[in-house]
Amino acid sequence: MDAFSDRTKLELRKFADAFVALQQADEDDRGDRKSRDSLLLNYVFSFEMAWQSMRLVLADRGDTETPRLAFATLATAFKVGMIRDPALWKDMREARNDVVHAYDERKAIALAAFVRAKAIPELKRLLVALQAEGTGGG
Repeated sequence: MDAFSDRTKLELRKFADAFVALQQADEDDRGDRKSRDSLLLNYVFSFEMAWQSMRLVLADRGDTETPRLAFATLATAFKVGMIRDPALWKDMREARNDVVHAYDERKAIALAAFVRAKAIPELKRLLVALQAEGTGGG
């Protein structure tokens, strides 16, 4: 990952570790509340590491304008082509906020389904792209 600063490399490793834990939580899901809560908690970690990784990659590319906020980072990441679907990332950010700020059983079930169907594939796509860029392959 010679294209990135040491700080960015560390953040990408944390993103990769969080994503592996998310995948494991998905694979280990037994359909019970504890499994679902594990999935959602690992989603929150993965989302946080994803946007923070994007912010640092943008900084390594020379961006000094974007505030250190998720919504601002996501907007800039879309403008430069790092993410392709801003509506999906808005939904992902809202899902992260829903998990963190309130627990409702029906909502948790819907959020877990969203994480499995939409968020996990998108987080994987981003992680692979950022890792490729970091090694000079992107």
